[in-house]
Amino acid sequence: MSRWAAVVAGKGGRRSRAAREVAEALAARGLRVGGFTQRTIEDDAGAKTIGLMRAAGGAEVPLARSVVPPPGSSGCSIVFEAAGFEAARRWVAEDAPGSDVVVLDGIGKLELGGEGHRAAVARALADARLVVLAVRDDQLVYVIEALGLEEPVAAYTDGDGPAALDAFVAEVARAARG
Repeated sequence: MSRWAAVVAGKGGRRSRAAREVAEALAARGLRVGGFTQRTIEDDAGAKTIGLMRAAGGAEVPLARSVVPPPGSSGCSIVFEAAGFEAARRWVAEDAPGSDVVVLDGIGKLELGGEGHRAAVARALADARLVVLAVRDDQLVYVIEALGLEEPVAAYTDGDGPAALDAFVAEVARAARG
């Protein structure tokens, strides 16, 4: 199993932005970075679209969109695109063996239930040298438990500031090279 590091943020935090910044900073340090991050775009009416962005090459595919649940419904207000999860799995299968670091953003409830990006996460942990998991803070302990992970080589919590993010990137780079 690969070594791993964590990017952690609360609900509504900058987890995806931090994951993208980490991927870009690692690539700027000369490391081969694979995997994916997410990008949420909100229109003037408040509708959200979530895109999945490949770390290597910048390809983007739709992952999810917000919908208005029926009145009285307790269902999810996000509809996922199966093709987005398939693209993530395929990208990780292609990227993991040749990458120094694989960044995986948006790991949470779906993955804990064996769905969503779970196949991509399992592949990355099996094949990659080092995996950076971007996780919501209220899901982190469950992700660690479900995936049987040891202590991370480094962790960054949203809100710790730019110096902490730089230190995290430096530690991940050192671990990926060592």
